[in-house]
Amino acid sequence: MRKEILSSFLRGIILFGLFIGSLNAATFSDKQIETLKLVREVALQYPNSAGETFENTAMAICLTETSAGVFKIGDIGKDPNIFNASLGIMQVRLQTARFLANKLEWTEVIEMSDVKLANKLLGDDRFNVTMAVKYIVWLNNYTKHHYFRTVSRYNGGNYNHPYYSRVMKNMDLVRRKANLN
Repeated sequence: MRKEILSSFLRGIILFGLFIGSLNAATFSDKQIETLKLVREVALQYPNSAGETFENTAMAICLTETSAGVFKIGDIGKDPNIFNASLGIMQVRLQTARFLANKLEWTEVIEMSDVKLANKLLGDDRFNVTMAVKYIVWLNNYTKHHYFRTVSRYNGGNYNHPYYSRVMKNMDLVRRKANLN
């Protein structure tokens, strides 16, 4: 019994050390770098009403939501219905996509069936990022350029301090460690 506890404890310490080491190295895979570059490229195309772009914010959200594209389906454990899940590298929900498409009168999206829209959000990273960035810009304009509320609302809350903190940590990580040149 003691040996099992000690063995589990040591295994935990080793795994924790590996985890911390990977954070310190903060290396991103080539795929993650390509994903972050795509997010930056798309975000630079869509300024808000004040002319600001949200490339760093979008990259940090992508890292927060999917580890920069590692996980493409979220919330599935809460509800096994794919139409209620967060989808793609930016974790966009169908409900959010429909809402935004109606607000922006984005006819192409309005006319898509739920199946086609879900497939597009999962299979077309550029479309997924475009949807997410347009949503970030819409949120920023809607909140009258209140940055904290913009980021918080991306994850479904008006004042989501834990989510905002994670995004800010990931923004710092992207700035310091992701070589996007």
